[in-house]
Amino acid sequence: MKNYFVLVLTFVFVACSKDKDSSEKDNELPVVTINSPDNNQVFNAGATVIISGSVTDNKEIVEVHVHISNNITGKLLTDIHRYPGTGSFPLNESFQTQSGINYKIQVIAKDDSANENRATVEVSAN
Repeated sequence: MKNYFVLVLTFVFVACSKDKDSSEKDNELPVVTINSPDNNQVFNAGATVIISGSVTDNKEIVEVHVHISNNITGKLLTDIHRYPGTGSFPLNESFQTQSGINYKIQVIAKDDSANENRATVEVSAN
């Protein structure tokens, strides 16, 4: 009986261990692609800018942030957060332009291993 008890405890300890083998560590960054708008694209004031693209990862995307800021002042104008929980996420967001503002659109993605990647485009409104 004593040997059986030791065997069960050993199995439980090994099964509950959370240490990962170094070969299992995910070092692959998410891939962030912005298809539109084009970098340096100029819009009319009041136009709706469609931000489209994709985020993919070899495992799981846990966070996608879309930051739209005034490129001259650095002021953050819009901060969108999405939590896909999948390996692929279609990007589809929008905002309306104001006259005379140069915008920086940044898409930031983080996977379940805290790997982070980003893509940026700049646009302006006349």
